[in-house]
Amino acid sequence: MAVHTVVIGAGVIGLATAYRLARAGAAVTVVDASDGETGASVHNAGWVTPILSAPVPAPGMVGKALRWMLRRDSPLRVRPVPRPEHVRFMVAMLRHCNVRDFNRGLLALMRLNERTIELLDRYEQDGVRFESHSPGQLMAFHAFETRREYQHAMAPLERIGHTAEQLTGDELRDLEPALGGHARAGLLCPRERHLDPVSLVKGLKDRCRDLGVRFVFDSPVEAVTFRGTEAVSVLAGGAAIDGDRFVLAVGARTGRLARLAGFALPVQPGKGYGFDDTSGAAGLRHSVYLGEAKVAVTPLSDRLRFAGTMEFGSWGDGIDRHRLGGIVRSAREFLPEFPADAPRAAWSGLRPMTPDGLPVIGRLPGRDNVFVAGGHGMFGVTLSPVTAEIIAAQIEGGKAAEDVAAVAEPFTPLRFAPKRP
Repeated sequence: MAVHTVVIGAGVIGLATAYRLARAGAAVTVVDASDGETGASVHNAGWVTPILSAPVPAPGMVGKALRWMLRRDSPLRVRPVPRPEHVRFMVAMLRHCNVRDFNRGLLALMRLNERTIELLDRYEQDGVRFESHSPGQLMAFHAFETRREYQHAMAPLERIGHTAEQLTGDELRDLEPALGGHARAGLLCPRERHLDPVSLVKGLKDRCRDLGVRFVFDSPVEAVTFRGTEAVSVLAGGAAIDGDRFVLAVGARTGRLARLAGFALPVQPGKGYGFDDTSGAAGLRHSVYLGEAKVAVTPLSDRLRFAGTMEFGSWGDGIDRHRLGGIVRSAREFLPEFPADAPRAAWSGLRPMTPDGLPVIGRLPGRDNVFVAGGHGMFGVTLSPVTAEIIAAQIEGGKAAEDVAAVAEPFTPLRFAPKRP
């Protein structure tokens, strides 16, 4: 009988993991608290951008955060919420805002991203249907100094084939005439891609069903039953679901679910905002990063998607109009044809953040058969295929686990274990 793996979470990470396991012959059940059509997996820019995969805690972030605190529409905001776990998380994140930790995290993410494009190509070859575009990515900047900072930060990614080529403002507009005169300098990143995250989630779900994956929706996990150090079932939606292996892939709820499984993980939400414009007023072919505003613009077949901001201390899905307004103002600065009164379908998404800016991938400490795939921050779409590869290899064990051990080590949940003498 095939080993039965229960994957908790039907977002892009959970679905990628379920797909990878089912392709290897495992019996898989995916459990989700909702209908699988909401959350950060569909509310994001849809970028596949190894070149931008860097830890959020970075040198200089503290100064920027302080300068932005007085602006409700700033790219980064920390709400003063008196929750102990929120305060501990922010203090831990501040401790990682140093050169040593940032460079170590950047190197780890670079190694994790070596196979990103290859694995995504395999999805399409294997019949996972989704909207995907490969013209490269543009970055637009007001200032040459900002471009220099980004190019310096991305230089290490050249080792895995992801490059950034300098462009003048006129060269930017040759590629994308919709960009206005505010864009004075730019970068072209030819290997980066963008896709429709809604279609990716649907495509993975459909392919999983083809492979025999069972789905249990509208069933939040309420408890985990153990026999010794092994989980034997989860209570979801009032029903027990038995399994041989369990994978926690629930995004911003990873911390809560890990506590149910007996090991606390410091995963907190970083709220992002966005909207979809269907007016067609500003046409683009490339995905475009508006550098100073930290806004992502994604051209899809039926809409232009805008996404940005990072807000700590928010747990709900409500829309802060001030923060949404900041994205709109940035869009109008760089794209003069974008109408201020265009109809917009606004949304928010809770990105699963960790204090060191790295995802949590691996076996849960003290549990023999419980694995975690969470904390991917803004890079869930980019890192979903390789995360699934690592989890599948660790579940298989033996040589497969040995082959991924070096790449996976920086992301182990063990790094959050209490330090003891």
